Amino acid sequence: MKIPSPFLPVRAETNELSHTVYVLDRAYTFGPDGLLTSVVSQGRELLTGPMRLVIEEDGEAGVWDDNYPENESESFIQRRTDEEVVICGAKQTDRFIVDTASTVDYDGNVDISLKLMTRGKTVAQVFGIADTKPFLYKLDRLWLEIPLKAEAVPLFTMYPDGDMYLEDGNIREKSTTSMSGRLPELSAAMPFKALLWLGNDARGLGWYAENDRNWQPEDPDRAMELVRDGETLLLRVRLLDSHPKTWKEDYAKGSDLYRPISFSFGFHATPVKPFPKQPYLHNALHIDCGIKVKGNYIDFFADENRYDRLVEKGVTTLILHEKWNKSQNWFELSEFTRHQLTTIVEECHKRGIKVLTYFGYEISSMAPVWADLSEEVVMRTPGTWQGGWWRVPFQRDYRVCYNSRYADLFINGIANIMDSCHIDGIYLDGTAQPVICYSTEHGCGWHDEEGNLHGTYGIHAIREMFKRLYDVVTSRGGMINVHFFGCVNFTALPYIHQTWYGENLQFSLMKGSTADMALDYFRAEYTGRNMGVPVEFIAYENRPYWTFENAVACSILHGILPRPNDIRHPLDLMSDIWRVFDAFPIAQSEWCPYYQNNVTADCEKVKVSYYRYTTLSGKVQLLAFAVNIAAAPVEKVTLSFGETVTAATDMTAHEEIGFTFDLPAYGYRILFVE
Repeated sequence: MKIPSPFLPVRAETNELSHTVYVLDRAYTFGPDGLLTSVVSQGRELLTGPMRLVIEEDGEAGVWDDNYPENESESFIQRRTDEEVVICGAKQTDRFIVDTASTVDYDGNVDISLKLMTRGKTVAQVFGIADTKPFLYKLDRLWLEIPLKAEAVPLFTMYPDGDMYLEDGNIREKSTTSMSGRLPELSAAMPFKALLWLGNDARGLGWYAENDRNWQPEDPDRAMELVRDGETLLLRVRLLDSHPKTWKEDYAKGSDLYRPISFSFGFHATPVKPFPKQPYLHNALHIDCGIKVKGNYIDFFADENRYDRLVEKGVTTLILHEKWNKSQNWFELSEFTRHQLTTIVEECHKRGIKVLTYFGYEISSMAPVWADLSEEVVMRTPGTWQGGWWRVPFQRDYRVCYNSRYADLFINGIANIMDSCHIDGIYLDGTAQPVICYSTEHGCGWHDEEGNLHGTYGIHAIREMFKRLYDVVTSRGGMINVHFFGCVNFTALPYIHQTWYGENLQFSLMKGSTADMALDYFRAEYTGRNMGVPVEFIAYENRPYWTFENAVACSILHGILPRPNDIRHPLDLMSDIWRVFDAFPIAQSEWCPYYQNNVTADCEKVKVSYYRYTTLSGKVQLLAFAVNIAAAPVEKVTLSFGETVTAATDMTAHEEIGFTFDLPAYGYRILFVE
């Protein structure tokens, strides 16, 4: 297997009883018991101590035998290749054994299999020449605890969304947008999470698990806890709060009666790869998303010679929404669809414009394979199928699960379209989001001891599909652009070039908001720097309540830009902004966000972020973004930069305005400061 750029072969070193695995900008150290003792990202330690297992046996705290190597048991490297390192470990108490196998991938993903079992007899005990202690093999508790540096993890994202229960009895209720943002200052608890990221603006640590199979928390709403203890934030995973239901309650015979129980989970330190020095990867127009295009795309662009308008406005990438394909998301193109796509691609390529095509997460009833494939690949919830969108030409589209053979069709289909139609990449709508699936047809659904059906979040299937897709697309010089909705799947991000967030915000913003911009929410989920992947912001207008100008304001403050979705406005607006950004040496500049720079404003509702460039002669130049985060206008706000600067020019109004000016509600100014 060829390791894709920018990743490097994984490297492992053994120091006494510990093993350190090095991947790009990160390092994981495993102790003698096989559990993580250190997680370093960009040279910064994230843990305050080793991860640990807390066990309670028959009403008493279990004591692990940690006499390494006297007990002749210590962790070891099972397998070592350029692609991955597998480390095995074991630990035991008087009654129980835990074995672990941790697979560290070249992209920094750590996949862990943990097996719990009763302790068996030695050979001497079997032959009766050594004493056997009379134990009750009763297990009351098994917790996994990860002690994180509290100062390193003030922010979080989690999926699925849900309530958070605070130690003072209050509930931080599920939001209509997302729970991402700043962690509460109190200890808190929550139900099982498939994805939980804890970090700051630069780095963090992600937890993931596809399901809670074999978990037995006493209270399902407290399956996972965030416990504050001085300088430590303890992530506690309550795997078991009672004797496992899969074990018979004949505690005296447990060593012979019980079979091992498995738990699967993993970690992924971020950023998953280096953030690009120039994060504005293209000037993209995304047509037919939000603002709909009537008729076929080929006719739309031929009318009024709109191809030349794209060039005039500085568009470098055209993203075609779902209607480019008659049979949504299917890969065998109709005669018309192929003609339409190749024509648009040819006209755009003549003008130096790249083309990305939409692919979603569905299979259409119009696809010729529907009758043969749908029962197997459609994602299910108890009693129904997921999705069912109505589309034109008249069809219904249902969500597919990539833990099925649809993944192979998906990858091969995109390869064929790139080869035959010469598109420059793909825009994926929700494809990387691990929605829960209950289908036993392809192995997602599972039943507990009482026969109840549970679902699985297909994290591994999505991750493996994106690995393969990344090779297909990048080997052809293409880009993978992915839309997320209230979810940050950091396990797939290594294989994504750019993400698109914000649709969930539109439900409230389009109705008119009087709240300040959710700064911590943006810092956690939208900057891209803490994940390693650039972000664009999705925006649907509903004037006068919510405008594209408002979307620009909250975007540029956080180092990202919104993506226009209409060939007139907002393309006209973004065209002027692109010219400003293209003219400034961003790749050679330092990003100085409002939460880290020395700019002060005499109104607390005004925040300023900027790029700082130093010329060869030593002169400082700033591309600064002054933003009013409130719903009320601000008059005559004065800025003071912690730099030796004397002049400020509004780059969209093309006039020198100095350091005192007005800002409308949720408004902005782009300033050239020197």
